[in-house]
Amino acid sequence: MQDTQSLHMLDYVIVLCYFGIVVFIGMYFSKFIKQAKDYFAAGAAVPWWLAGISLWMASFSAMTFVIYSQLAYKYGMVATTLCWVVIPAMIVAAAYLSVRWRRARVMTPLGFMEQRYNKAVHQVFVWTGIPLRMIDNSIRVLSTAIFLSVAVGQSWFTLEVCIGVVGLIMILYTILGGQWAVLITDFFQFIILLIAVLILLPLSLIAVGGFGGLVSQAPEGFFKLLSPPYFTFDWIMFAIMITLSYNATWGLVQKYNCVATEMDARKVAALMGILSFIGPLVFFIPAMAGRILMPELMDRPGGSAEVYVAMALRVLPTGVMGLLIAGMFSATLSTLGNDYNVLAGVLTKDFYGKVIRPDADEKSLLRMGRINTAIIGGLTIFFAIGINLVKGFNLYDIMVKAFGALGPAIMLPLLGGLFMKKINARGAMAGVITGTLSGVGLVILNTVLLKMYADQITDNETLSYWLKQGYNSMSIGVNILITLLGMWLGSVLFVTPDDEKERVKEFFSHMDVPTEPKVERAGQTQSPFGAVGAALIIMGSVIFCGGIIMQFIAGDSRALVLNLIASITMIVIGVLMWVVTRKKVSV
Repeated sequence: MQDTQSLHMLDYVIVLCYFGIVVFIGMYFSKFIKQAKDYFAAGAAVPWWLAGISLWMASFSAMTFVIYSQLAYKYGMVATTLCWVVIPAMIVAAAYLSVRWRRARVMTPLGFMEQRYNKAVHQVFVWTGIPLRMIDNSIRVLSTAIFLSVAVGQSWFTLEVCIGVVGLIMILYTILGGQWAVLITDFFQFIILLIAVLILLPLSLIAVGGFGGLVSQAPEGFFKLLSPPYFTFDWIMFAIMITLSYNATWGLVQKYNCVATEMDARKVAALMGILSFIGPLVFFIPAMAGRILMPELMDRPGGSAEVYVAMALRVLPTGVMGLLIAGMFSATLSTLGNDYNVLAGVLTKDFYGKVIRPDADEKSLLRMGRINTAIIGGLTIFFAIGINLVKGFNLYDIMVKAFGALGPAIMLPLLGGLFMKKINARGAMAGVITGTLSGVGLVILNTVLLKMYADQITDNETLSYWLKQGYNSMSIGVNILITLLGMWLGSVLFVTPDDEKERVKEFFSHMDVPTEPKVERAGQTQSPFGAVGAALIIMGSVIFCGGIIMQFIAGDSRALVLNLIASITMIVIGVLMWVVTRKKVSV
């Protein structure tokens, strides 16, 4: 059996080249930033397919390849089924919510809150939504550091060093290029990730004798859509939570504000749903094959969390492994860059521009947006290091409990404000308060029960399920119901002021009017894909040269072939993008 390898110099060169290109894209797109709308919403001039790819890239991170690959290694097809909860969320978005977000005609996802409710509610949502996003982003950074530290295997490349490197690069390119840089870098990273995982997929299957070998050697029930400890009830409750999250998370719904028309917004959601169906099928087969090739990981504490990178190190040659590492960076950087930009937009437009300096001009808003991006990035690095110091907690548990405790209270009043006329400002505030108290209380109760029954959980599978997965699923439903009850009671028990009634009437009259297509600013030429084409050509050329070098130095024909496949694919895509862009500019 082939032993796992370590990264070689060529892999490091490819990763460093990737980082350099990411920063280059940020610098290139700084020239497109003329006003705040360009920085935070890309001027509402983004092609729908680019926004859809960016939305998909922003929806996951290296955490997906750590947590869900661990589930795929242990339980098989269940990991894919759990990821498919995104599909109903996108059906709802394509059918209804994407258009509602587009008609809100806002630069940030909270831009409508003052008119819909009042100033106080607006500011409450600014400051209650940020902590949840910061926790989530910090976990993503930390999970990326875990992935990379295993892959690199060097004592100097500690988790803290990795967190700092990822965070600083993310801050730099997001500050320079804003939402345009995020969108275009997402596409560049999409190509890199796609090539890397599509090379790993067949190599993993070949290592276990093909798909037939995987099926014949896999444990019994490995290809069931759901199996213990994840049942239909858990999938349904998770799907409800993801539907709320994906249609109310600031960084994701911002993509609907970047495109020109309502039909484009629907297409963004539809493409996201299609990619969310295909992606898990490709992502998790290597981890499932790892169950056959590396069964010893089951017995190592936390070992199965490393299965994806362990499989990659086993089957990928030098050069392609570096490309996969860049792909894992890509998954996290896409999410973080998107969230950094949107969080900075909320702080700049919804706090600084509303409370501190309502008369701020475009130049001041741009400057403050970049300052806020740096602050958010710095705090994310700090929080990620802090979470790493917390012992005895699983990253997935922290993530699920944070969303379960705070998610419904933040998301339901936000979504309700878009289409429920009877919710007033008091109802929104009551929903936030009751939902937060309910969510935090349920987490505390769960912690107490787990300690009380710690001894019985080990031997009693039913009790273990209902205090872990079952409790988490149940608490999501309970918290949603209590939040909705708070919103209803607050709206019924407190009379809506006349001025608020007028604002609400005007808001929904505004929402009944379809948006018009964008009007290009005179003299502006949008030619972003030339830079992406150049980036792909450079990256492909580095991999191409690396494959040749490996052939001469190590006589590794396998590495040569696979590196040539990856490099030629990137160069061809890059040349096509460059040619198309040049033709459009010359017209």
